[in-house]
Amino acid sequence: MNRRSLLLVPLMLVVARRAFAHSFALGAIEIGHPWAKPSATEAAAIFMALGNTGDKPDRLIGGTTPIAAQVLFRDRGGEPLAYYDLRPKRPVALRPGGRYIALHGLQRPLAIDDRFPLTLRFAEAGAITVMVLVEPGPEEPTPPTMR
Repeated sequence: MNRRSLLLVPLMLVVARRAFAHSFALGAIEIGHPWAKPSATEAAAIFMALGNTGDKPDRLIGGTTPIAAQVLFRDRGGEPLAYYDLRPKRPVALRPGGRYIALHGLQRPLAIDDRFPLTLRFAEAGAITVMVLVEPGPEEPTPPTMR
């Protein structure tokens, strides 16, 4: 390898990492890395980090996606919730084993590397469409690729 190629490798790694770590902002609301596990049924779960950098509270009150009939909020026991409170400077983690966004009535199962839009509605900030990535969960190894 020549010297120029060796210098470009770290830059390419940084660019590739940023492609997978995606985030979105709507005013004071920050949405970090929305993702979903692959699914085998007509239901799936979405996970992400939510933050409110403003001075006033807000609420995540609804969501829609073209790939599912329903978008629902769930607590860590799977019980339905009407909304998620977003207090100023108090992040909310939606993660496996905890709170999550449930999709019901999927048009097709989700597979690794799929992407789909999800529109989130906030009481004060309004609505934003984010892109959800389908990837293996943290406890699941990435399947080997065939050559």
